[in-house]
Amino acid sequence: MADRLEGDGFSQLRQVVAEVGRNDYDKLELATVTAPPPALRIKIDNMALELEADDLVVAEHLTRHKRIVTIRHEQDAERDVGDTEPKPRDNDSTGSLAWTYSYVEMQFEDVLKAGDRVLVSSMNDGQTYVILDRVVTYDGA
Repeated sequence: MADRLEGDGFSQLRQVVAEVGRNDYDKLELATVTAPPPALRIKIDNMALELEADDLVVAEHLTRHKRIVTIRHEQDAERDVGDTEPKPRDNDSTGSLAWTYSYVEMQFEDVLKAGDRVLVSSMNDGQTYVILDRVVTYDGA
């Protein structure tokens, strides 16, 4: 790569892309999940056949997976006066509630389901597809 890129931001980006070359993740498509895991299948819009699990790579956040998290809660009773949502209270003399749970294991269960719309990217000249994320129709809310 050149030591120094010349021009404005767009020109510099074009120089970097020209030096790096073609990206295998070159095509984004919309698809529908036709069968959930473990026998995952999707149908890409405008493609006649369905792709099976062997043809797919799935982003981890769309699978059942575990994460270690810290859960922290702080609440000031005086500031919460007039809130419309009820909040839990402890019985200490200050009226505040604060606690932390560290190194809590959470398991995420929201795996892909039949009917989910997904964004996929092709690689290896269309031999493999990466399911990047779910997509939804934006309703403005």
